[in-house]
Amino acid sequence: MTGKQKALVLTIKAIVKSYFIGALSISFMHVIEAWHKLGLTGWQLWTTPAGIDGIAIIGMMMRSDAFSTSTRQLGLKLQLGAGALSLVCNVYAGDTVGERVYGILIVVLFILAEWVSSRIESRQVEHAREQAAKRMAAAAKATATRRANTAARERLVKNGKRRMSKELGEILATA
Repeated sequence: MTGKQKALVLTIKAIVKSYFIGALSISFMHVIEAWHKLGLTGWQLWTTPAGIDGIAIIGMMMRSDAFSTSTRQLGLKLQLGAGALSLVCNVYAGDTVGERVYGILIVVLFILAEWVSSRIESRQVEHAREQAAKRMAAAAKATATRRANTAARERLVKNGKRRMSKELGEILATA
């Protein structure tokens, strides 16, 4: 990958991450506002985003390819549960229809930014995937060729044995 391509990929990833952080910051304030409306005050009020959006982020991180299938499934469940609660808080924090729609938009932006950031790849990654597919196809072809050669060799030996038996029988019959 050229320096220009690498810079482009990193720039796009940085922009997507800034959207993610921006949406997370707004959601943070909406969660606090929603719990304030429910009567929570003081230091406890400021811990609620960690218990909601923080758990969603933990779930998102657990969905990484670095973890087992069961851990990724658990991460998705955490992310969905905390994401639903975050959506409720972001909507409940609004007093007008516009503010509530904005709360929905923030959660959608958060999800979209997370989804996009996990799918950004360089051309180099795609090229490596193509090369791996070609190697797998070549290996499959080589296996098929070896099997065909083995079958042909076995047929040749079997036919040779039959011919030898027939010729030997003819020789013994004439002698």
